[in-house]
This record gives sequence, C-alpha cells and structure tokens, in this order.
Amino acid sequence: MAVMTDLLGYAASFAVLATFLMRSMAALRLTAILSNILFIAFGYLRGIHPVLLLHLALLPINVWRLFAAENGAAVPSRILRSIGLPPHGLWSALGLFAGLWKPLAVILMAALPRV
Repeated sequence: MAVMTDLLGYAASFAVLATFLMRSMAALRLTAILSNILFIAFGYLRGIHPVLLLHLALLPINVWRLFAAENGAAVPSRILRSIGLPPHGLWSALGLFAGLWKPLAVILMAALPRV
C-alpha cells in the first residue's frame, strides 16, 4: 500500500510540474485540478493533513478560475452578486480562512484518529 501511495504522490508532483509547461490558461487549470485531486487522495491516504487541507482549499479555486477563464471574467462576479455576495466576497472568505488556518488545523488534527 505504501508503494501505491508513494506513486500517487509522485504523480501529483509531476502534475504540478506539468502546470508550469502549459501554454493556455484552460490547460493549466485542468492540470492543476488533476494535481489537486491526486494530492487530496495522497494526503488522505498518508494522513498528511496540511497537504490534504491545502488541496481541498485549492480545488474549488481552480475550478472557479477555470470557469471564469472559459466564460469571461465577469461571470463569477455576476454569480457572487446574484447570491448576495460582493465580488470580493470569495477573497475575503479565503483571507479569513487563511487567518484561521493554524487554529483550524490544530483542532482538526486533534479530532482526527491517529494512523
């Protein structure tokens, strides 16, 4: 099992490397989404909580940015406004999450069973 999870980690790392070789934004985002999914699986299987939490946070950002690149930058702002959030609401929420990262990580790590 350890060899398989190591291979998963290497595949995720190579996917991140591949993002730097992409010439279009859509290809970059799709490759980044793949790396997020692989790192989520790797972090979960290995019990590496910082990797798991980071890629759980990055996955919706990459999906959102892919959607914005495909449909025009104004579309995400219109969606945020339609649900009652200002266009900068997403970044405010991410900033709040970043500020609470360490306390949340400590609480989560204390709550998760030891592997």
